[in-house]
Amino acid sequence: MNLRYLPFIAAFAVLMAGCRQQNNPVVEKQLKDLLAKNEYFKLDARYKQSGIELDESNRLYFKAFIDNAFNRNEECVKDVDSLFNLANFTAPDSVKSTLKRLQGDSYFKTFQYLRAAQCDSMILSKYKHALHKDVIDDINNDLVIRNGLKNIPAQQTLIKANTTIPWHRDMLGLIEFPIKANAQNFDAIFDTRANISTISKTYAKKLGLHILDVTYNEGSGATGITFKTGMGIADSLYIGDILVKNVFFQVMPDSILYIAPIKVQLNIIIGFPVIAQMQEVHIFKDGKMTIPATPAKSDLHNFALDGLDPVLALKSGNDTLSFHFDSGASTSMLYLAYFNRYNATVLKTAVKKTQGFAGAGGSEKKEVYVLPKLNLTLGGRTVTIDSVSVLTKVISPGEKFYGNIGQDFLNKFNEVVYNFRDMYFEGK
Repeated sequence: MNLRYLPFIAAFAVLMAGCRQQNNPVVEKQLKDLLAKNEYFKLDARYKQSGIELDESNRLYFKAFIDNAFNRNEECVKDVDSLFNLANFTAPDSVKSTLKRLQGDSYFKTFQYLRAAQCDSMILSKYKHALHKDVIDDINNDLVIRNGLKNIPAQQTLIKANTTIPWHRDMLGLIEFPIKANAQNFDAIFDTRANISTISKTYAKKLGLHILDVTYNEGSGATGITFKTGMGIADSLYIGDILVKNVFFQVMPDSILYIAPIKVQLNIIIGFPVIAQMQEVHIFKDGKMTIPATPAKSDLHNFALDGLDPVLALKSGNDTLSFHFDSGASTSMLYLAYFNRYNATVLKTAVKKTQGFAGAGGSEKKEVYVLPKLNLTLGGRTVTIDSVSVLTKVISPGEKFYGNIGQDFLNKFNEVVYNFRDMYFEGK
């Protein structure tokens, strides 16, 4: 399911006239430009500085995107409702569509599937004429999923005490940890960038999933390949002593989850909705994972969400860059945006190669430049990743980020902390 947004920004005009506050056009343009590039961290910082330089409509508009990006979904829903309820609210239908899609995403991330579906239906009934065909196709695909789930109770995660469980690496070098479902124990991959937890048809039967009569389009982030997938619900599963109820899985044919070049069958992948609802996860290099009952606060502000995709801010040289963050990828890769920004350095130091990329649905060969090393800084610590591929073409339309950070980066730390409540990532 491609729930990552196509670019949020169409031409953005002043949304409301007659406010008591005067809009500062310079500030408005700065915020628009940052949002258009999905620069959520810089957008948030500039927004906090704006003070009274934005009128009410612009304040709510940018706040909605910021609240969504930093996992404050209830606030995002309220922001969009407040904006639409302003007496003099006016905006192009393309902008109204973008706002309702944003609100639908926040409903989905809080497991309010019916309300998310209602947002999609409103867009298609009122604003379809203002949208590109690719966007309409994505919304229709989302609507299939959300209508399929509209009678399913919200996912719940019950954490009564600090929980510690073991983990190990699979043949791909990915983190696997134990889960229990249908009175059986299984190993599952821990994958922050799996928008939805995923399971093979064989294992869906073993876990006793309720299969829904729904199919929709899904895509592989590594290859860009698209394919059909189904849906199923696990009434409950356990992660240690943590009980997770009403877990939605996308159910795929075993062949889709078979990585042919290395002859590896994937079976169960626990993705973003389950991981994020645990609120905070510590992964130690020695094979231990802990989930505290009470998440800790931090001054770090380096973790965001682009739809259902985690985004991590890292320093590269003097620049702070935003990357997709994928614990289900064994290696990191850099996107076209990185190639374009650092073209001279890449052409001077990297080696041009044709590489194979494997993922769900198959494998593809891509032309890349391989950098001998890449230095990235998280907090106050700089680490070096060796042999990083730089892509020369986009994987998906609307691609804005500089790359995808995988296990070769995470392995440099003795402990990493994912916090989805206050949205920070820490490496120790």
